[in-house]
Amino acid sequence: MSSEKRRETKENRVEKELEGSSFRRLDFTPLQDLEAKKKKKVKDQIKEETELNVIEKDVLNIAQDILKLKRYDADFEIDLSSEAELQKFPIIEKLYAKSIAKLAYKKGYSKEEIFLSIRSLEEKNWIVTNERRTKLEILNNEKIVKILKFIEENPGIHARNEKIEEELEITRTPFLKHIMTLERFKLIRSKKIGKSLHYFLADVPEDYDKYKVIFSNPLIPKIIEEIFKDEGIAISRIGEILDVYSGTIQYYMKKLKDLDLIKSVKTQKEQKIHVVNVELLTRFNEFFGEPDFSKLLKGL
Repeated sequence: MSSEKRRETKENRVEKELEGSSFRRLDFTPLQDLEAKKKKKVKDQIKEETELNVIEKDVLNIAQDILKLKRYDADFEIDLSSEAELQKFPIIEKLYAKSIAKLAYKKGYSKEEIFLSIRSLEEKNWIVTNERRTKLEILNNEKIVKILKFIEENPGIHARNEKIEEELEITRTPFLKHIMTLERFKLIRSKKIGKSLHYFLADVPEDYDKYKVIFSNPLIPKIIEEIFKDEGIAISRIGEILDVYSGTIQYYMKKLKDLDLIKSVKTQKEQKIHVVNVELLTRFNEFFGEPDFSKLLKGL
């Protein structure tokens, strides 16, 4: 086989691999069959009460009063392995005794059923003793639910963002106080990226945090858009179009490559092109609405 034919065969293989890869779709049509898990919406979290069984709901109602009793220490993490463990945690022992007194005779629940319900409520974070309240009370608190929805709409937000005071009409200190409560009930999670803590709904996969942070830089989506328009565009040309120093573009291009968002390859004609990982962008938009890449994915 001649060297020319060998080169042609290799180049064709590279082209075919590209066409079938996540980095290039010929028509840039959004993927329709993604298996990525959807994040749980705030409204779904509020409806979770329906997942509790009858005994758990009855015990939870009693817990709302017991947890407020200040004479019992509540600054600890509970891990109930058996009924014998209850004596180590006076406030939960009080809840257990009160539940037996109120529910065993009236509703016929056994001590074991009541114990298992308390343990289940702890495991599901419906009871957080050092908060002195239940998740039900949290999800009925208008101010806290508003913050929860705010984080859903602004995933990756950090406490110094101006939107907090503008949209929630509260300052940083009370915001952080409510954030601590939401974290204790496992409704949100925090992630330190750089020097700041960023907040997400608890069910948003951590794999997407780094993409959310880099896309918060308005320059990044613009760079990706220019590559979509012209895969063969030179870095210097991107800098000219965006009025940004080419060294800065080069810096962010490297970051995008490190995050597997962009790949540079050579075509059959030895032309260097940049291709975008459209599957990753599509999955990103399954969890985050901004920046919205749907128009780019449909083809510019």
